[in-house]
Amino acid sequence: MVDRQAAIVLGKAFFWDQQSGSDGLGCASCHFYAGADNRAKNQLNPGMRNEQGGKVSQTFNVTASNRQMKVGPPPGGGPNYTLTAADFPFHQLSNPLDRNSTVVFDTDDVVSSQGVFRRDFVSLLPAPQKQEVCNLAPTFFDVHGVYVRQSEPRNTPTVINAIYNFRNFWDGRANNIFNGRNPFGPRDPTAGIDPLNSVLVADGLGRLSPMPVSIPDASLASQAVGPPQSNLEMSCQGRVFEQIGQKLLRLKPLAGQAVDPTDSVLGPYADKVSGLTFDYPTMIKKVFQPRFWSSTQVTADGYTQMEKNFSLFWGLALMMYESTLVSNDSPFDRYMDGNIGALTQQQLDGFLKIYANKGGCIFCHKGPEFTGGASALRVNKDLGALIEHMVMGDGGVSMYDSGFYNIGVRPVVEDIGAGGNDPWGNPLSWARQAKKASMATGPVTNLFNVGPDLFNTFTCNFQVDACMPVDPGFRDSVDGSFKVPSLRNVELTGPYFHNGGQATLDQVVDFYNRGGDGRGTDAANTTGYKQNSTNRAPAIFPLGLTPAEEASLVAFLKSLTDDRVRWEKAPFDHPELRIPNGHKVNENAVIPGGPNKQALDDLLVIPAVGAAGRAAKKLPALVPFDAGLSLK
Repeated sequence: MVDRQAAIVLGKAFFWDQQSGSDGLGCASCHFYAGADNRAKNQLNPGMRNEQGGKVSQTFNVTASNRQMKVGPPPGGGPNYTLTAADFPFHQLSNPLDRNSTVVFDTDDVVSSQGVFRRDFVSLLPAPQKQEVCNLAPTFFDVHGVYVRQSEPRNTPTVINAIYNFRNFWDGRANNIFNGRNPFGPRDPTAGIDPLNSVLVADGLGRLSPMPVSIPDASLASQAVGPPQSNLEMSCQGRVFEQIGQKLLRLKPLAGQAVDPTDSVLGPYADKVSGLTFDYPTMIKKVFQPRFWSSTQVTADGYTQMEKNFSLFWGLALMMYESTLVSNDSPFDRYMDGNIGALTQQQLDGFLKIYANKGGCIFCHKGPEFTGGASALRVNKDLGALIEHMVMGDGGVSMYDSGFYNIGVRPVVEDIGAGGNDPWGNPLSWARQAKKASMATGPVTNLFNVGPDLFNTFTCNFQVDACMPVDPGFRDSVDGSFKVPSLRNVELTGPYFHNGGQATLDQVVDFYNRGGDGRGTDAANTTGYKQNSTNRAPAIFPLGLTPAEEASLVAFLKSLTDDRVRWEKAPFDHPELRIPNGHKVNENAVIPGGPNKQALDDLLVIPAVGAAGRAAKKLPALVPFDAGLSLK
């Protein structure tokens, strides 16, 4: 990389450019609100990751508010439904302090982010038409036979402070090592070897050859190359990254989107009408060394070198931009810097008496990032930093990944999370990888990416069997575990948990106060899966917090909001965005507005904001998710 600041410019353009998606969605389309997504319409997924599959994972459920109604049109949920305050939480109990009390309402549906229509990629049309040719495909995301935009099977986490995450995505599949091509790092055995799946480098004569790429501490780059090829998030099925490059390299960046001339990054390049004054090829040449783009040779599959390497450019540039999205000026930060008046007494009590004491929050939401899945794992890159072996919630001993826990949000069968496998059949979990490696008799592929002496590391941080090698017979508890999210700006990033099933921080605190929603005994409950009767993390148990203590904890959590995020001041300013907010009418009827049976979008316009933030535009501050829900 030649020019870091130019890389940030390129990355911000990539992030906010809606032309990158097959039908008008960019990265920002799901990360536009405090780095997350606050939409309430057409945001439901039926639980596609349910291991029961088939009808179960494709069937939307009635919502809590509609189930309670004596009259009203069915079905009261599903595609194009608008969530209300009464729909939360998704697991409702007769006694919110007793996880085994009578279940009043329950659903395996997930609140996520709407993405693309389900379509199959055919071809690119030549510029200046700019469209892609895709054929609409059948899907269960429909309203009476009219297809609507699909929604993802997990809730959208914030990208703010995500640069510190050791792995990204809820299940950690975005590898710490970026291979230049996809999210899986060295897990992909062909990346850097197969010319069709490699970054290509030019020699002095312009001849191309595959180059293995292995960039550490780049999980955000690994994450960034995933959504553009997802047939749920941004892409028609079958579109490859070379075609994304082929498309964008011909287009004016952010064409049709307003860019504020005071934008902290893009302002100097803002066109008076829309978009930017530079083109992508010029900026790529400014950021990256010539050997990655200078060849005139066409590859065997028909692409230029710049098109072939577009995934590398995309991932690294996006990571560089997102590395600027760091919120570190909250009232809590000012208190820690010595301003003792920055926190109220209630907030201080919430921190010292509950968060760091009675509530035990600090055990998982640790460090300055307020997540155990972040930079603490980089301090000592050995097996001991990545895996824990300790007493579980049932009193037994088990292994699991540091920063990834099963806290009993939903039954494991609905989503096994980090208990899943990568496309080559390897466990996503470090704990299971370590057990698998300990049984190997020959050379082992280093999937951990944490140093050459990995498999000889003695794990002295283990609570049980400290300083002893991993035993293949160790129990593991990774099924249903998910990455611990950061609590910074948590006031603004609802709905909460990987399923989006809690609308407010009060509901989240109630959840922890009752010891999660894993129904059953400590020895056997719904956190169990297959060989394990339970996978519940040790910190999840009834806390016995009083209403006043719960309120003080919520007050402390709100002290973690950076006002620059709340008001979208630099570096959190942004270009204009036009995103779908569901479709015209409701869950019982939509208006066909596209080819074949495609529903008409109901567009939401997010205005461009410059470095001075929303106040300078006379726009209100960002508010919590539940503030936008009706009280139906």
